Amino acid sequence: MNEGGQISEVYLGRFSTIVKPLAIPSSAVPSHSVISYTVSDGDTVASVAQKFNISVDQLRWSNPLIYDWVGAGQHLNIPPVAGVVYAAGKGDTMDSIASSYHVDADVIVEYNRVTEVTPGMLLVIPNGVGPEFKPIQYGRPIVSRAYDTPGSYSNGRFPWGYCTWYVASKRPVPWIGNAYQWPDNARAMGYQTGMTPKPGAIMATWESSLGHVAYVEAVNADGSWTVSEMNFVGFGVVSRRTIKPGQVPLIAFIY
Repeated sequence: MNEGGQISEVYLGRFSTIVKPLAIPSSAVPSHSVISYTVSDGDTVASVAQKFNISVDQLRWSNPLIYDWVGAGQHLNIPPVAGVVYAAGKGDTMDSIASSYHVDADVIVEYNRVTEVTPGMLLVIPNGVGPEFKPIQYGRPIVSRAYDTPGSYSNGRFPWGYCTWYVASKRPVPWIGNAYQWPDNARAMGYQTGMTPKPGAIMATWESSLGHVAYVEAVNADGSWTVSEMNFVGFGVVSRRTIKPGQVPLIAFIY
């Protein structure tokens, strides 16, 4: 009977049919999916970038609401290769995104295995280069005006003069804790949180060792948002400021 056999690197099957050996990968095929990372205590922008072998700028371009700070519990989009994660918006096309990040549109199409862009889609842009980062220019806070008076909600959980007292007077705050604990405490009570500013939301940041909270009064056409707050320019003083993405060490917005 013709049982087959091996000749050099080619195998002969039964009845002398030629069988080519199947190559088995020795390592896992790299994923093309965006990595979701939750910031831990002690993480910094630089340490997170190093952990995933990307540059600090690539981490910033992939997460427009961060600049030099990240806070524990914050969720970050990480590109699986050196490059940028981009959340598509209304009106975006492959060509417009490619132009903004200085790559060929075919690179985005081939890597993400898609041909059309839909709003909210996360795209990985290998070797993408975003805009140059400029030093933060903080707007000067506007000290208390009539429209910045505390609200009418009861806030006996927090002492007067602090940021927590003021925000709890502007809207219901059934939880307790220091400012940095508010997002976790709010989520535990069923409140939604996120990284997108909305009117009426609470902004929680790492602007002090115990955190800071402010009330979002408005979201502006250029992507900035205006907050009112207490104890930012002075104890018990109510003020306003307009903030652009990346200008504050944001923890989360509470909706």
